Amino acid sequence: MERVDNVDSLIDVSRGGVALKHNNTLKNGDIIPIHLKYGNLEINANAEVVAATTSRAGARFVNLDQATANQLLYLNMLLDGGQNISFK
Repeated sequence: MERVDNVDSLIDVSRGGVALKHNNTLKNGDIIPIHLKYGNLEINANAEVVAATTSRAGARFVNLDQATANQLLYLNMLLDGGQNISFK
């Protein structure tokens, strides 16, 4: 994931959204641009924060087109196979 100013790290990614560590700046309703790179796979999407504490947030992907949804499904299949994704 490319670095976003108010996000410290990516905790988890699923077909439906992401879990993030942040520096007490995210709140419910915030929209975060998500840019994930994994091998030849590149995913650009937006996620809306649906739950936030002072250091963690859960965000669901919003306004996904079918191609991006398919890429997220494929990424999750790769990650379920024991692959790891890192935060740049």
